[in-house]
Amino acid sequence: MPGPVFLEGDEVTLRPAEEEDVEFVQRCMNDPRVWRPALDPNPMNREQGSEFFENVLSGDDGVKCLVCDGEKPLGLVSLTGTKYGPDATDRSRSVELSYYLAPEHHSQGYGSDAAARMVEYAFEDLNLRRVGARLGSFNDASRGLLESLGFEHEGTLREAAWFRGEYHDVLWYGLLREDWRADG
Repeated sequence: MPGPVFLEGDEVTLRPAEEEDVEFVQRCMNDPRVWRPALDPNPMNREQGSEFFENVLSGDDGVKCLVCDGEKPLGLVSLTGTKYGPDATDRSRSVELSYYLAPEHHSQGYGSDAAARMVEYAFEDLNLRRVGARLGSFNDASRGLLESLGFEHEGTLREAAWFRGEYHDVLWYGLLREDWRADG
């Protein structure tokens, strides 16, 4: 049985991952259509999936949510990289947005909706001032998603990623709270 809904989008809901979601996460992380663009070439067995759940998805470094359509998991979206709240120590008040969807759910608007909800949450609920994201220069879909949300290209790490037998640039994108506009 899935966990409670944390955030609601127009097309998706976001909820904390549960132990029963490890198989879904493992399946996604072993699919080359996910790990290649994510630049994470290591396979994930059941034990590693459980460790990922315990150490990353259940950790306290940021907010990680399963992207769902009803009860069906579609992918993951997260904000990481800063501490916030009463004991916050990071004065930059910024996070990094990351996301992936299972390949059968690509190009259906789910990723855009999930990312938009997390950006809104970062600015309105966490009172952060900056959201960043990075991607391989070959990842046109992710670039389009970020630009559709108002992110701007801020920099390039030349030939910093190895993808499918070639070096590629890593692109850094960012969105400042003052440049963000809520859609509704």
